[in-house]
Amino acid sequence: MIKKKIGLRSAVLAAYACFTPAVFAAPLQILAFEKAQLGQSEQHQLCEQLKALCQQPEKWRSLKTADQSLWLLAGGDIAQFNASAAGFKLSQQWHLDISDQAQGASNGQFIFPKLFPMAQNRYAVAVIDSFSEMYSGGGAGIERASFYELKDAGTAHQFIQNYPFSLNRMIRACFSEQDYASAKGNCHDEDRLSLDIRPVKPMLWQFRYRYNLSVSPASDSGGKSYQGSRNLNIDLNRAPAQPDIPAAWNYAGME
Repeated sequence: MIKKKIGLRSAVLAAYACFTPAVFAAPLQILAFEKAQLGQSEQHQLCEQLKALCQQPEKWRSLKTADQSLWLLAGGDIAQFNASAAGFKLSQQWHLDISDQAQGASNGQFIFPKLFPMAQNRYAVAVIDSFSEMYSGGGAGIERASFYELKDAGTAHQFIQNYPFSLNRMIRACFSEQDYASAKGNCHDEDRLSLDIRPVKPMLWQFRYRYNLSVSPASDSGGKSYQGSRNLNIDLNRAPAQPDIPAAWNYAGME
């Protein structure tokens, strides 16, 4: 009888285990830094701990993670604060050297205001290099992104360098009265490239590049208008030197 009871109990426990909800890790989500998220009391708490960043608090961007940590972005500085009964306490801070002054074709650098999850409690930021080109009847704006993991002790590790991030370009196509007549007001070739990033699982991101080319009827480029996209899975442990986007998109070499 005792053996039968033990066997029955084991069977019941096994059946119960089959219906116990599985515990899954929270999905990885990209988090956006926003302006004007902090009240006066919170600003005061942060300024007491980071006096050097309090010159222009109106330019701060902040966000809160699921564990109630507070993240602050100000220029090239990033700080993480942990919530406590006494308020927010500084946990870690990082400084990335960025050149925010225009020099030649470069419009400077800035930290893209988003926090990119690499794995649970591992985050990265993107430093954007922006460039511009001007020429007769047109021009181009180009952005490239380098990604840095925010590691312990205030260190940052670059694992992606100089990836295409965005492109907006316009090239003049009309040069004669005949061109203007045939173009019917559409006198430029224009193309655009954009990037969306989606965390798939820990240490794997999907990069989705979109490209759009609009060709003027007066263009002598021989090309046709085109829309395309490409999804690339990027292993963050060994990211390729450059993503595999089509050469026909004419982004390679744009600086």
